[in-house]
Amino acid sequence: MEANVYPEAAARIRGHVRRTPLVPAAPTPRNDKARLFFKPECLQVSGSFKARGAFNAVLSLPEEVRKRGVVTASGGNFGAAIAFAAERLGLPASVVVMTGSTPLARSRIASFGAELQVIGEHWDLSWEAGRKIAAEKGGALLHPFADPPVIAGQGTIGLEILEDMPDVDTVIVAIGGGGLIGGIAEAIKQRKPSTRIVGVETEACPTLFAARQAGHIVKIENFTTNVPILAARTTEPINFDIVQRCVDELVLVPEDEPKPAAEWMWRNTGLAIELGAATAVAAVLNGHVGLRADEKVVVVLCGSGTDGLPAV
Repeated sequence: MEANVYPEAAARIRGHVRRTPLVPAAPTPRNDKARLFFKPECLQVSGSFKARGAFNAVLSLPEEVRKRGVVTASGGNFGAAIAFAAERLGLPASVVVMTGSTPLARSRIASFGAELQVIGEHWDLSWEAGRKIAAEKGGALLHPFADPPVIAGQGTIGLEILEDMPDVDTVIVAIGGGGLIGGIAEAIKQRKPSTRIVGVETEACPTLFAARQAGHIVKIENFTTNVPILAARTTEPINFDIVQRCVDELVLVPEDEPKPAAEWMWRNTGLAIELGAATAVAAVLNGHVGLRADEKVVVVLCGSGTDGLPAV
């Protein structure tokens, strides 16, 4: 996308979302002496980075369209973000979530006043249900990761990282459908091409990893994952194109690693992150991403949650 869409998105959503800080890791979880920082979008309004794309998408709609309401399907976080944005802007909203969505995500959506339905084991099945609801009700159907305004909203994270750390070497991002990493990667590469962008998926659902290996979009079938919030199964052309152009590395994390990573974050930083965010942390904790001494590294913590926390 054109370079101006990212600063325009930042201006559009200002006042509706939080500008999250960079938080240095202490203690540092690795012995390679890389300088590790976290971008805690788990502190974002509605509980995740998705608020950025949601507000940018809704505010980009023509007023006469926006007034009819908004509809989406989600693993949970984008649904909560759309519900929050709709409540803030006084609009009706309908959200479909997967059967594997967390109780926390569902309660957030309901608390913001959206109509909530639980349909589909995987996201694409929820999306088809959302498409039918939009056709029946006439609301604007907003895609959680393949809509350009959504991608531009997520890319504002990249702008903030560069503002706070202009000499950042590496940015590490978990991948579901590709909207978060696409926005961050393109926004950063347009301004600092030397920054390394690393995407992280679980071994059970390597949506972008498999697509890159195949050279085209694929659909992951017949899998079981401990991190359903990242289980998009497939991506879309706009996301795949950005990933191919702007993401330097894709790595896979075993299914049993995100939960211990979430526990490590809780014990050492006091941040309750969802298993999707913990997948990116696990890539660092367990050495799946090679880091040099003194390398300045930012791990994006995409959302909050209690699904990875030990029982208390």
